This record gives sequence, C-alpha cells and structure tokens, in this order.
Amino acid sequence: MSSSIIDTLHREHANMRSVLMLIRQELDKLEGEDEPNFVLLANALYYMRKFPSIMHHPKEDLIFERLSVADGGYKAEVDRVRRQHEDIYGLEEWLIELALNTPKRDTSGRKRMLEFGHHYLQTQREHSEAEELTLFPRALQVLGPKDWAAVEQTSKKLEDPLFGEHSGERYQLLYDHIMRESSLA
Repeated sequence: MSSSIIDTLHREHANMRSVLMLIRQELDKLEGEDEPNFVLLANALYYMRKFPSIMHHPKEDLIFERLSVADGGYKAEVDRVRRQHEDIYGLEEWLIELALNTPKRDTSGRKRMLEFGHHYLQTQREHSEAEELTLFPRALQVLGPKDWAAVEQTSKKLEDPLFGEHSGERYQLLYDHIMRESSLA
C-alpha cells in the first residue's frame, strides 16, 4: 500500500512537471520575441493552483505529518516543504492575475511576471526534489503499515481534472496542448 501511494505522488509530480514545462515555455516567449498565449498560461497556472492544493498536497501532508512523528530529525525539512506549499500558492495567485492582465511588452507588469515566474519555477523544482529525493524515500523506510493505511483512508479519492478521466471542459485547451507537445518530443 505504501508504494502505491508514493507511486501516485510520483505520477502526479510527473504530470505537474509537464504543466510546469508549458509554463516555462510561455515565460520563455514572454522573455523573447514571441507573444505568449496568456489564456493557456493562466489556465496552466490555475490548474497548478487548484489541483495540488485540493488533491496532491493533502496526501503529502498526511505522510509528512506521520514522518515527523516517526523520525523527528525530518521535522525541519517537513516544515520547510509545508511552508513552500503556501509560498507556491501565493506565487500562483500573483501569476494568474498577471497572466489575466496580459502585460504588454516593456512594462513593469511583464517584468514582474518574469521575475515571479522564474522564482515560481525554481521554487517548484526545489520543492519537488526535496520531496522525491529526501522525504518520500525516508517515509518509505520508517512508516509502518498502520501509517500507510491511515493515509490511504484519509486521502480524498478525487480525479485529476487534467490527466484523469475528465470531461474536457475547463482544461481542454491545456490538455490538448500538452498532448500535442508530448507527441512531438
């Protein structure tokens, strides 16, 4: 059971990385000569703001809470990762607002969007690496069957609105773009 929960989190991270790659591509356009697709960018940021906070991070928090109890030496790292969740949410809110305002070239809004965007992507990368390389492996080592059963029982069974069985409404443009890009790679 433990590895299936961690496998799900790894899969969700991989899916989120594909959305983050799209965000990076649109920010690269913003920085260069091409005009980004602000609707696509706002949609990607909105997905990143909603999906992890409702479905992904709560599972991690359940695991990390139990990890902190089982191995107090990881409490500081768990606290840091939890603070990053909140920092990421704030950055996403700012970036969504900036994308919806479609900042024009050579404006402070565009510069702020690039600054916040690069900081956001860096924070996301560091955050994911801390979880995948440090916290998940340690949780697999120290948590017992009762811990994993409690995490499984408490975790919400919600479908990923982008990569799961979705009706294709809100995220159709985003889904189509990601699938098209992945087929070109």
